[in-house]
Amino acid sequence: MSQTKDSAAVSPPRSITLAYWAVYVGTVAALLSNILELRSAYGDGGGLGATTDLVLTIAFIAMFAFFNEMMRKGRQWGRVILTIFGLLGLMFTTLGLFGIAGRPIDGAAQVALGVLGAVASVAGVGLMFAPSANVWFRGRRADARQVSQQLRKVMLVGHIIISVGWLGLILGMLAMAVTACITDDPRTQYSVYDMMNLLDQIFLGMTSLFALLTGVIGGVGTKWHLMRRHWVATKFVATILLMCFGFGVIHQLILRAYELTQAGAPVAEVRAVGIPLAICAGSAVLLLIFMTVLSTYKPWGFTRYGRRRNAAEQQARPARPAARRPRTAAVGAKAPVPAGSEN
Repeated sequence: MSQTKDSAAVSPPRSITLAYWAVYVGTVAALLSNILELRSAYGDGGGLGATTDLVLTIAFIAMFAFFNEMMRKGRQWGRVILTIFGLLGLMFTTLGLFGIAGRPIDGAAQVALGVLGAVASVAGVGLMFAPSANVWFRGRRADARQVSQQLRKVMLVGHIIISVGWLGLILGMLAMAVTACITDDPRTQYSVYDMMNLLDQIFLGMTSLFALLTGVIGGVGTKWHLMRRHWVATKFVATILLMCFGFGVIHQLILRAYELTQAGAPVAEVRAVGIPLAICAGSAVLLLIFMTVLSTYKPWGFTRYGRRRNAAEQQARPARPAARRPRTAAVGAKAPVPAGSEN
């Protein structure tokens, strides 16, 4: 009887199994949509941009598969990461379908794959938080809710490296944007925006997404959690806002300035786009410095949610037996005299 109960407790419910396959359906749809997008953008010749996009797509597919497996094993951090990136993917897919920001999704096949991926993402997130799934996750052991010590160190090193690279990249873009604003040479403007467009295509999206990914793992999979401390929650929200700001604003301004220089537009017309770009890059630098300060000083303590969760966990823990104190001699009692010490 007890063996049957243990196997039922370990085996995931049907909602988790359905969520597991829904994530894979959405992932495959995103992969096929990205391949079609690359062929539409670069043609059969490809190039450095196509190769970089394809490598990044394969890397994210592999990571999603890993997080999906962890979710099916009852890892809370795997479920949270899949939820965050599933909702972000849904947001960017929706923007692409309407051509609002980023790369538009064109063609019947791309639209069909985008809709399929969006539906699968919504279904997967909903199933992962179904009542039966919540009960099953709550029944998992506490050590199954956190990443291993080795993975935590790998993610911490990766997060530091990527965050430093992200700050350096935005600083470099700020310097180039200022240079393009103050110059009167159209060839300098062309060279600057050509380089910025190349860096934007290869590194800007990659650094922001991987910084968010490694930061989320370091939050939900460790003692810090994600929404229990003010500094962690603030940094998480700031990272998402900056990533969306990069895709929706900075990327669009770089692309517009690059297209103007390609078309041979006057210096003043290009500068009208370059000034807002420099301001946006400077704002991004300030926000990255602010996040660095948060990671260093860790201010503000626990959130209300964090205090409630900590209190609930303290109450759920079994009481430890009180340690036995050594018996002390009564007040006024004569202490025993060691043998041989009378003299």
